Amino acid sequence: MKHYQLTPVEANCPICYSRNAQLLWSVDSEQASRHYVSKEAEPQRFKELAAHISNLWQQKTCDVVRCDDCGFCYSYPYTAGDDKFYDLAYERSGYPTWKWEHQLTYDALTDKRDFTLLEIGAGDGAFIRRITPELTSQTNVLCTEYSNYGRGQIQQLGLNCLAVDIRSKQFEPFKEHFDVICMFQVLEHMDRLDDLFQRLNYLTRKQASLFISVPNPKCIEFSELNGGLLDMPPNHIGRWNREGFEKLGERWGWFVEDHAIEENTFVSKAELFLKYHFWREGQHPGTPANRISRIKNHNLSKLMTIVCIGLYTVSDLPKLSRLRAVDLGFSQWVHLKRKASLEPE
Repeated sequence: MKHYQLTPVEANCPICYSRNAQLLWSVDSEQASRHYVSKEAEPQRFKELAAHISNLWQQKTCDVVRCDDCGFCYSYPYTAGDDKFYDLAYERSGYPTWKWEHQLTYDALTDKRDFTLLEIGAGDGAFIRRITPELTSQTNVLCTEYSNYGRGQIQQLGLNCLAVDIRSKQFEPFKEHFDVICMFQVLEHMDRLDDLFQRLNYLTRKQASLFISVPNPKCIEFSELNGGLLDMPPNHIGRWNREGFEKLGERWGWFVEDHAIEENTFVSKAELFLKYHFWREGQHPGTPANRISRIKNHNLSKLMTIVCIGLYTVSDLPKLSRLRAVDLGFSQWVHLKRKASLEPE
């Protein structure tokens, strides 16, 4: 993909409700399934996943569009993946450790003590492990995590962790309970945004803080337009920018206290893009990357992957030079604070 289609379409923006948008690209359920599972290596799992994606969309295809009014990019239909989708699409056995957004949030909380905190989608507890009991006690903390592996790791820390959506009835006892809510690399996976923020208002106390990290949309755009991975629904269904946070926050009684884009080194950005290029090529039958993905010998597969990525490095040199731009970091972070009045505007 060298260019987005940029044809006018009608779609319902979940941020500003505008119906005016530009089509970036479209995908069908089989193409989406190839993003997650090799059809050649795991044909049955691929078939099940493609059928389930069609069921989620209630149709065979999905568009990725950009709102003309607020610039928010989103999948249409704006439908999140469910437990079955993630079980079929991914094999999770580990999570990143301490991350850039963890440090920013930790720094923002260092002047507070004994606050109540909810982390939504807490992974294996990397963030919670650091702040308890240093900043607050374990009894003040509640987590959610769908992954059995991650939930088990959190529970081993002695923390309460639920495998439920915060919009469910199980969270009704926690009215005005939390001083801090964290969502690290979670919001881009979620639909029903107004329901979500209505529940966040229900759960939080006055002067509460909401810390969110999401992928950087400029990094995503670079990858898509230069042969890297597509930001594929129904895993990621929204590409957030500061304006999106401001508009949705304003509607539900929150304001942006702070916002930052991650500053990654040129080498780390180049390494990630080259992997994305390899994985994208691996989705196409007959390519060297696709054939390598089917090699069962781990050592041979790893060696051939390194060789293939090395060849891509040579052909990608003109693209890689553009990664020196400082605004192409991997993630963005935002700190939202509650206003005095939480009535939606």
